[in-house]
Amino acid sequence: MPVKGEELQAAEAHIARLEEELLRLKDVKHDLQVLQEEHRRLRRSAEGRVAKILSAPFRLFRRRQRTNAAEQDEYGCWFARHRVSAEEAAKLHKQSRTFSYQPLISILTPTFNPNDEFLTAAVESVIAQAYENWELILVDDGSSDSGVRALLKNLGRRDARIQIGVQEHGGISSALNTGLVRARGDWIALLDHDDLLEPDALSRAIELLHNDREADVIYSDEDKIVDGKLAAPFLKPDWSPEFFRTHDYLSHFVVMRRDLARAEFRSEFDGAQDYDLLLRVSEKTDRIRHIPRVLYHWRRTSESTAHNIRRKPGALEAGRRAIEEHLVRRRENARVTIDWETHLYRVRREIGSEKISIIINGAAARAAARIRAKTNFPNFEIVANLKEATGEYLLFLDSDLEPLDENWLGAMGEQLSNPKIGAVGARIVSSNDTTESAGLILLPNGSAGSAFAGYPRNFRGANRQLQAVRNYSAVSGSCLLTRREIFKMIASRYAAGSLRFGRDDSVCLGTEYCLSLREHGLRTVSVPYAEVRRTSARESASRICLDLQKRWPEMFRRDPYYNSNLSSERSDFSLG
Repeated sequence: MPVKGEELQAAEAHIARLEEELLRLKDVKHDLQVLQEEHRRLRRSAEGRVAKILSAPFRLFRRRQRTNAAEQDEYGCWFARHRVSAEEAAKLHKQSRTFSYQPLISILTPTFNPNDEFLTAAVESVIAQAYENWELILVDDGSSDSGVRALLKNLGRRDARIQIGVQEHGGISSALNTGLVRARGDWIALLDHDDLLEPDALSRAIELLHNDREADVIYSDEDKIVDGKLAAPFLKPDWSPEFFRTHDYLSHFVVMRRDLARAEFRSEFDGAQDYDLLLRVSEKTDRIRHIPRVLYHWRRTSESTAHNIRRKPGALEAGRRAIEEHLVRRRENARVTIDWETHLYRVRREIGSEKISIIINGAAARAAARIRAKTNFPNFEIVANLKEATGEYLLFLDSDLEPLDENWLGAMGEQLSNPKIGAVGARIVSSNDTTESAGLILLPNGSAGSAFAGYPRNFRGANRQLQAVRNYSAVSGSCLLTRREIFKMIASRYAAGSLRFGRDDSVCLGTEYCLSLREHGLRTVSVPYAEVRRTSARESASRICLDLQKRWPEMFRRDPYYNSNLSSERSDFSLG
C-alpha cells in the first residue's frame, strides 16, 4: 500500500529529530569520556585517596537518602495501600472455595534462556495464588543455556500443578501453541517468564465470573518492575475498541475462554502474537471485561518491549500487520500507519464523498476565513445555521476556534467511516498553547471534566493517552462532528426538534449528546491528530451537569473510560 505524503513527511521529520539527538548524544558521550578519564586520574592521585576517605560518611548519607526517596515513591506508597494484604488473600482463598463455578485456569509461560531468579519468582507468584484450581505450563523453546532444563525440572517439583514441556527452538508462538495443546483448563491465562502475578490475580478473575458468567475475556491493570521497584502503573479504561487499535493496551493480565484461543498463536506475528490473537478474539466477542486492579507486574529488562519498543522493531511492524489483517477480516476500508512520535498505531480510514457542514457557533465571517486558510478537506461548507447545512456530516464549532493543521478535518471525518462511531472530537488547545480538552471525563460530583486540561499540547499523557485516538464517554460541543441522520434522531427528543450547541453550554450539551448516542450503541472518539486552538481566553472547560447526573447516575458514578483508581477530583489521570 503506498505511503501517503503526510505520512512520509512525518517519518522524515521524526528521522531528522533522531539524527539531531544522535549527534547531541555523541557530543555528550565524548564529554563523558573526558570526565571519566579525569576522574580516574584524580582517584589515582594522593589527593584523590584522601578525598575518598573524607567523603565516606557523606556517601553513606546519600545512599540512605536515595533509599528513603525510593521508599517514599508516590506510586509505591499508593500501591502498598491498595494491594491485597496477607489477611485479605486468606479470605479470598476461603471465598473462592465457596464459588459454585471453580474452573481450571491454564497459565501458559514460554521460556527461552530465562534468568533463573526471575523465572523462579514468576513461578512462586503462581504458587502463591489465593485461587487454587490452576495449572502452570512451562514450555521451553529450545534454550541454548544448558542449565535451563535442570532449573525447569526443579521448578516442576515445587508443585504438582506445574507441567514442564521442552521443544526445539521455534519461536514464542510455537511455544505458546505447545502449551495450548497441553492445557486442560476451560480458561487460558498468559504469564511471561520474568514477570509476576499478584496473589489475588486469579481469584479476582473468578470473582468476576461468579457475578458475570457471560464474560469471555478478562484483563486487569498493570505496572512495571524497574530497577527492583514497582513503577509506571497503567490504570486502564474499560473495553475501548478504538483505543485498542492504537496498541495492545489489554496486554497483561489477560484471561480468556479456551475456545476463543483455538485459532492459536501465529508465528508470522511473533513479537505481537498476543495482540494478533486478541484482535481476532475481539471479532468474535465484545464481552471483554476489565478488573480495575493492578494484578500484574511486567519486568522491564534491556531485552523487553517494556523497556523500549525500539529494541524490538519487528514487534512494532508485526502489530501493524496484525491490525491491517483485522480490518480486512472486518471488511473495513482502512490502512494502518505508525505514529513515529509515540509508536502508536493509527488506523486511516478512507473517506467517501460525504460533505461536511461546519456550523459556526457565533459570528461566522472571521472564523470562516481562518478555517478555509487551514483546511485541505475537499468537500466542506461553512454555515452559521443548522437549517442551511446540506452535508451528510455536521461539525459544530465555536467561532473562536481555528485549525492548527490543514489535515484536521479529514482526521476527524475518517472516524465516521466506522459505523459504530457516533461522535468525534478534536483536541482543543487554549490560547496559551496548553490543552483545553482532549475529551470529557464524567466525575462523581456531577461534573464533566476536560481530560488533561492545562497540560502542554505535546505532553504524552498517562501511558501516551493524550496522543492516542481514544474512546471517551463524551467530547465537548465546542468541536463535535457527527452524522446528520444521527443528529436528527437525537435532536428530535428536544423542544422544537432542535439541539443547539453553544459556547456557554458546550460541555454539558456535548455530554448529553454523546451519552444519548451511547444508548443507541454508538461510541465517541477523540482524535489528537485534529487540533484546534482557542483564539480568545476562556475559563476551564469543565462544567457541573447535575441534570445529566440524575439521568445517567451510573455513568457519573464510574466513567467506563476513566479508571476508578484515578483521581475523582481531577480529570488529569493522576492517582486517586
